[in-house]
Amino acid sequence: MDGAVVDRPEIHLGEMEARKLRDAEAAFLSRPRVSIRLRIVGGFLAGFFLMAGAALVNLALLHKARSEARFLKAADAILFDVAEARRFEKNYFLTGKGIEQSFESAQEAVAEFEGETVTVLSVAGRENLLELGRDLYDYKTLLGQCRDLELSGGLSPAEKATLEKGLGLHGEAALKLLRDLSQQKAGAAERTLVQAQAAPFVALLLLLLLIFWMTHLLAKTITKSLDRFHEYTRRVAEGDFSPITPAKPYHDEFSDLAMATNRMLFELRAKESQAIRAGKLAAIGSLADGIAHELVNPITNVSITAEALAMERSGDPLVARLSSDIIGEVGRADSIIKSLLSFTSDEPREKKPLDLRQVAGSAAKLLDNEMAIHNVTFEQKIPSGLPAVLGSEDQLRQMFFNLFVNAIEAMEQGGTLSAAARLLEGGKICAEVSDSGRGISMENLPRVFDPFFTTKQRSKGTGLGLALVHSIARKHGGEVQIESVEGKGTTVHVCLPARKTEG
Repeated sequence: MDGAVVDRPEIHLGEMEARKLRDAEAAFLSRPRVSIRLRIVGGFLAGFFLMAGAALVNLALLHKARSEARFLKAADAILFDVAEARRFEKNYFLTGKGIEQSFESAQEAVAEFEGETVTVLSVAGRENLLELGRDLYDYKTLLGQCRDLELSGGLSPAEKATLEKGLGLHGEAALKLLRDLSQQKAGAAERTLVQAQAAPFVALLLLLLLIFWMTHLLAKTITKSLDRFHEYTRRVAEGDFSPITPAKPYHDEFSDLAMATNRMLFELRAKESQAIRAGKLAAIGSLADGIAHELVNPITNVSITAEALAMERSGDPLVARLSSDIIGEVGRADSIIKSLLSFTSDEPREKKPLDLRQVAGSAAKLLDNEMAIHNVTFEQKIPSGLPAVLGSEDQLRQMFFNLFVNAIEAMEQGGTLSAAARLLEGGKICAEVSDSGRGISMENLPRVFDPFFTTKQRSKGTGLGLALVHSIARKHGGEVQIESVEGKGTTVHVCLPARKTEG
């Protein structure tokens, strides 16, 4: 207990109802939490990543289209230079002129190729790059040889035939490869552009489908949950207060609402039970008050008569003994009547700042002999220096007295009785009276504050002890709760408001 009296719902409605409540809460909490908020955020993130992916795909397609367009431009330039070189080359072999222009065109084709190597590699691939480069370099090299021989004195018919054949082979190979690649990549560029244009629309369609799916799931979840709550309210209206149990494999905000509703209905039933108990207490109090007042005069007359008889027949031992018995029983009846009157009294008592340690100690002092007879050890654990409570000293002493008497009677074989107290948040002082006695069974726990309810033999108790404690605590603006484990002991918590200090 770290700040409040421990939650013990079985105190109010019994162990079976409390177990139903706790089992329902445990069933909800055992499921993995998948909140509606998390699903909404997940849907937004999924939409974001979908659009981000679509943007990346579109950028990749546009980059590919730009690369293919650049390749086509480079291929067209190389193709033009090679075609020019071939035209001058053929003119040279026919007229003997144009070899220099052919060589320059071949050089421009090679330079264009070298400047776009990366583009050709990324679009056409490594094999086409190597093949095209080999044909262009071989073609340029053969033209260079032809030009050098021409400048050094001319070509022999055999050299001319060999060079013409080689130039034709590599020149045509380069032209054919360039035409084939241009044709293929032109179609590929067209398809890439179509894909780049279609990508945003596909992404938008997927986003709409995602939104529809998420909306459908959320609407289905919310609608089903609301239908379940509607059904539950109908059951409650018909008098069925059984707790809501999980219907989903996960735990979300509606699960929290269901647990809160279960707890609310349990608390409402507990308040209803307390209201019924209060009504019973009021009825019993009125009856007890009337009976007590009616009994005061006869009992007083019996006591006076017994005392007069004892004085008149003082020499008769039998009369003296019987008179003493009568006076003793009258005193016991008078004590019971005073308890009844104290229980039913609404008269205001003078209140003053009180130290709970001192009040509890004075109540325990009255029971020193009783504790010694029952082999009970008292432990004073209320620390000094606690804030004072504002109350009636007689009533609070009576409250502790009744708690101590109950505890002593519960420890038939002896044991330890302790009184402790501590300051809680919110300005309350909680006193705890604990014993190591026989404890209280769960079926009897909800009834311990009912007047005249007792588990003792009728000759050993009236059942007013805890009812009187409850009454005194309520009159002081406090509350009482009880914890008990059968066979191990009982702890009664009495929480009273601390006296407010100015300044």
